Amino acid sequence: RVVAVPNGISRTPLRADADAGRTLAGGSSYVVWIGTVEPRKDLPTLVAAFDLVADDDPDVRLVLAGQDGWGAEELTVALSRARHSDRIIRLGRIREQGRVDLLAGARCLVMASRYEGFGLPAGEAMMAGTPVIATAVGGLTELVGDAGVLVEPADAPALAQAIADLLADEPRRDHLARSGQQRAEEYTWARTVDGLARLWHRMAEV
Repeated sequence: RVVAVPNGISRTPLRADADAGRTLAGGSSYVVWIGTVEPRKDLPTLVAAFDLVADDDPDVRLVLAGQDGWGAEELTVALSRARHSDRIIRLGRIREQGRVDLLAGARCLVMASRYEGFGLPAGEAMMAGTPVIATAVGGLTELVGDAGVLVEPADAPALAQAIADLLADEPRRDHLARSGQQRAEEYTWARTVDGLARLWHRMAEV
């Protein structure tokens, strides 16, 4: 009685500028998170993982782009305790062009979520050719699959290792960029419409 109809992923009409993304990040080596700040995104675990990566990488930065939702004080506390808070950039809400530019310049997008529905930021990153590291929760497991890197939720050391490994492996980043883009292109709005139409026809026949 439950039918899953996947979301579509839109290809942005905007021209991406990787240099503009690096300017927003304040450096050329950065990982990015995009979304609304709320507890299910588990940003404290992402901050803890970044601290571990930054211990051994003096150049990498973490960019957090998205407006505050509820429970944003958890992130504020995590940032105040971070050893490398000077390399964590909290941009707040950004325009679509800024989001596109950040994805273009990023080494990867990282999602440490405890729960996700479809996981649209991951889909947008994949469509943009940006490698994705995400937790194996909700729709992210299906969306990302083997076209990205999946880790267990709430495991900062595992997430840190995944980030560090990907930062150090340019051929793998290139491979994931290509495979992620190919996978994202399967999620068309035409496919979504067809799935909904078939469901409505089945309902009408009952």
